[in-house]
Amino acid sequence: MSVAAPVPPMGPRRLLWLDRALASLDGTGLDDGEKINVASTLTGYALTDAALLHAVAGGDPQTEEAGIKGAADYGEVLAEVLDPEAYPALSAAMRSGAMRGAEGWVDDGDFVFGLDLLLDGVEALIRRRAPKGDVGGE
Repeated sequence: MSVAAPVPPMGPRRLLWLDRALASLDGTGLDDGEKINVASTLTGYALTDAALLHAVAGGDPQTEEAGIKGAADYGEVLAEVLDPEAYPALSAAMRSGAMRGAEGWVDDGDFVFGLDLLLDGVEALIRRRAPKGDVGGE
């Protein structure tokens, strides 16, 4: 399965999400370009996660043949086949069970972790843009 290359949305309804995202960033001290970058970063994260989940849930014959039903199984297979000399960090992570515990291909905790990481970065950017002495109500 292939994922179509993203293209900028052209229709008014397809731009409504961007308008709402920009509006939600009003009063943050970010300029319009930064607001668009924040919105597209968060959207890109969500779309990439959705595309990955869609791709692996699509019934790939290789993963089915190997008996891989989810991320935990995939991690176990990687732990067995990765060459620790060629992939030392990834091999160590898989051997430690980093993917253990995910149900199927979905682990909401992983998605939330990444989203929180991105939002913490946005919050740090907003704080850097705040006028001196204004620390966001704290």
